[in-house]
Amino acid sequence: MNLKFELPDDTLITSRSDLKSLLRELKEELQEEKMQDDIFTIKEAAEYMKVSIPTVRSLIATNEIPYFKRGQVIRLNRWDILDWMRKDKEKTMKI
Repeated sequence: MNLKFELPDDTLITSRSDLKSLLRELKEELQEEKMQDDIFTIKEAAEYMKVSIPTVRSLIATNEIPYFKRGQVIRLNRWDILDWMRKDKEKTMKI
């Protein structure tokens, strides 16, 4: 993550409420940046999971892995993938 937050040179923080407001803005920007980092394309998900793109497509086609669509584009959430991998690991350990 490469977030750069700069204040104009003439900005002066004179009160606690000014500082709180500034920190709130920064927090919102960081959260937006983090959320964008957590959304994968199929290719990015394949790289993250260390599997092939056709494998990810197959998992999506059989509804084995959680995904969502933005318009016609399929996206996967990093945390959903981690949960799915954890559950899949638990299944194999029970066998």
